[in-house]
Amino acid sequence: DSGVRLGAVPQPPETYNVVGNTNEHQVSIGETTFGGVSVLDGSDGRAVCNPTYGCLDYGSLISVTLARSKTAREAIANADALMQTYGYASNGESFSIADPHEVWLMEIISKGKFEKGSVWAAVRIPDGHVAGHANQARIQSFSSYKDTEVLHAKDLITFARKANLFAGEDGEFSFSDVYDPVTFEGARFCEARVWSFFREVAAEEEHIEQYLDYAQGDNL
Repeated sequence: DSGVRLGAVPQPPETYNVVGNTNEHQVSIGETTFGGVSVLDGSDGRAVCNPTYGCLDYGSLISVTLARSKTAREAIANADALMQTYGYASNGESFSIADPHEVWLMEIISKGKFEKGSVWAAVRIPDGHVAGHANQARIQSFSSYKDTEVLHAKDLITFARKANLFAGEDGEFSFSDVYDPVTFEGARFCEARVWSFFREVAAEEEHIEQYLDYAQGDNL
């Protein structure tokens, strides 16, 4: 987005046509920026990059990932490989990744000046459900998901401990609480937009009104 050249990664033997944020296999990636804890901001030259090929920022990551992926799961794996190989030169991002059969929410944050790469988590949106993100990280703990519906960086939790961002047990780990703790502004200006969307589509028995005080920043 800055127009600054960050590098050039090697081209694989085969790539796929990409138009906008969708490729020829109907894999699509949308995004919102959540920023995250400032110590892990990888933008403006703060990321550790591959010394030969340079880094990818989030926009380049989307384009290059789409050019190499036939499914949403493959896109997650390719994005991970690209970031760990070349470095991730942006701050926190939420990606909506979809193919004709699955939709995933993937949330990413750089390792900043600590080391090359990123930490990330991804959850599959169950069939018949919707999700939303609006500039605030959404993924929390993984306890309510099946193992087949959760993917994450190998060092997601150990890196948080290394960076002095988390000291609890593995089962207590929450991606958003550790890497993008919600503030009044995050709730009022970001989560409120997600709540407004959910209010339009949620079933009556979900009692969406019970979350209004959180969306307004009054009960965090």
